[in-house]
Amino acid sequence: MESIQYFSYQQIDKKKWDNCIAAAGNGLLYACSSYLDSMAVHWDALVLKDYEMVMPLPCRKKMGFNYLFQPSITPALGIFGNGVTAEIVTRFIAAIPAKFKLWDLSFNSSNVIGSGKGTVVKRSNYVLALNKTYDQLQKNYSENIHRNIARAIKTGCVLKKGIAFEDIAATCKKEFPKFTTVENGLFEKLQAVYNIYKADAESYGVYSPKGDLLASCIFLFFKNRVYYWLVGNTPESKQLGASSLLIDSFIKDHAGKELMLDFEGSDAVSVAEFYKKFGASLEQYTTLYLNKLPFPFSLFKPLPAHYSSLISK
Repeated sequence: MESIQYFSYQQIDKKKWDNCIAAAGNGLLYACSSYLDSMAVHWDALVLKDYEMVMPLPCRKKMGFNYLFQPSITPALGIFGNGVTAEIVTRFIAAIPAKFKLWDLSFNSSNVIGSGKGTVVKRSNYVLALNKTYDQLQKNYSENIHRNIARAIKTGCVLKKGIAFEDIAATCKKEFPKFTTVENGLFEKLQAVYNIYKADAESYGVYSPKGDLLASCIFLFFKNRVYYWLVGNTPESKQLGASSLLIDSFIKDHAGKELMLDFEGSDAVSVAEFYKKFGASLEQYTTLYLNKLPFPFSLFKPLPAHYSSLISK
């Protein structure tokens, strides 16, 4: 049986790495080396054979302890390759070096996590296959979505494309002010990702009759998946149905293509219900949380309340 090797960041062959992600049936944008370089900054890796299968290990060091974390705007990572079985997932998890005393890692939907190590938390993502005609897709919209779209059009909302990153980021910052306090430099990281992938990106915005940006999004394309990636909405957006008009316009533009629209979540019930109203289906993935910190440091890192609430559902 081939062993799984641990590589520090400097040892990773990024060309072979990206070739693996591109060829993998479960390959995701988040696992590309340039995305990880931007969002995780530092990451090590586990590699099977000659990059036949890989697992990124985003890592940091705090108070002398090494730990693994899930980077922002990176819902799922885990093991990538073709033919990833539950047994292989178990082997990769067992190969994580002992020096990492705290794990908070989310695995992609194709990774089956067995019981044994840490706390396993089931997470929710919603996806919509666009390989049908627009008429077929919009028939799966809820009545609420149809009403929202009609309201947005009736009130004079205008859809535009090619919206600047800075405008969408500014709207996002207003909607989620905690982003700028939780992680320093987050929007600079997002700007770096956008600069790398903007040739494979499309941006949409819905404006009020007065010219105010109400709803906006940058969609990133990778392989056969398109990500509802950086989203910025105002409070008025919901009232006027602007977000519904934006998503509907994107679906209309890309209907009939072999694409999967990835909504990137959500565990929040209200957000999940909104995505489901477009006919999106549940795609579950898993977070593994393990605290091996010595006492008393372990007390400062209990299972996050958000994870506890998901387990209790």
